Amino acid sequence: IEAVPIPACSGTASAPGSVAIDEQRNIAVVTDSGCSDASIISLKPDSTFGTLTHRIATGAAPAAVAVIPRFGFAVVTNNTPGTASILNLDTNTQAATDVTVGSNPNGVAIDQQTGIAVVANTGSNTVSAINLIPLLSSPAGAVTTSSVAVDQNPIAVAIDPDRGTNNRGEAIVTSLILNGANTPLGGLDVVDLGVSPPSKLTSLSLQIQATPSGIVFDPATTLFYASSSQGNTITAFNPDSGQSQSIPVGINPTALAYNPQSSTILTVNALSNTVSIVDSQTFKTRATLGISGSTQFAAAIHPLTNLAVIADQANNRVLLLPLP
Repeated sequence: IEAVPIPACSGTASAPGSVAIDEQRNIAVVTDSGCSDASIISLKPDSTFGTLTHRIATGAAPAAVAVIPRFGFAVVTNNTPGTASILNLDTNTQAATDVTVGSNPNGVAIDQQTGIAVVANTGSNTVSAINLIPLLSSPAGAVTTSSVAVDQNPIAVAIDPDRGTNNRGEAIVTSLILNGANTPLGGLDVVDLGVSPPSKLTSLSLQIQATPSGIVFDPATTLFYASSSQGNTITAFNPDSGQSQSIPVGINPTALAYNPQSSTILTVNALSNTVSIVDSQTFKTRATLGISGSTQFAAAIHPLTNLAVIADQANNRVLLLPLP
């Protein structure tokens, strides 16, 4: 493991909270929740590898980040003001003024085909869709948004670009399902991105016992994988049939990452101080590795090198972990 420190800003700890990887530019984009910015870390196989090269301003309390390499953009959710920042990764500047979404936005994913960014708004129980296409024109056009109501406390989101109406995309959003006096169930809401505004498909929701905290999409198996921090499991979910299958991982998996090139799923298990490496083809755990750090992590995997980049918030650093 190699550690990359993220320096404080004006005496405030950086507290890196999430990470995304742009494989075309060979960089990791890390949100610094304490500094209201995003750090750019070089992953190039040269002398700059593992160095912090730029910091780009965002809104307050940046939470999650997603990238679309062919556009050269990153979208960062800003939890406190209820906005999203759109960053230009070629100029290391903001590509537009912050976009208003819902309350307390957390997870974000981008449809790599249509350029639609989907934000899970935990406080307002909605999902916002941001169309990034107008930013590609010269001069840049106005960014448009739309929203749809989902179940309680949506946290994370992943997208299959080929499902949905006219094969224009389908998002799965992790949520809570309230059921009266009983303990709330975990939910996976299906949102059709092929219609405008996006529409929740009530006939395809899935209920699971443990609240899902992270989610990724596997284009090889066309399944979604959700981690449940309370249940210490990963659940594979087919939104077409509603069928699911779960396997155990480490204790309190707070982060989930996936590399479709190597079929590698990674969970960072905060309470057991481990990472679990799962093969998506067999849906079995391949390895469990010890890792030191904090109780809050986020992770991403470089698709070409299988390098995991893990944000260690309590220690104000990013860990670089080559995966087997």
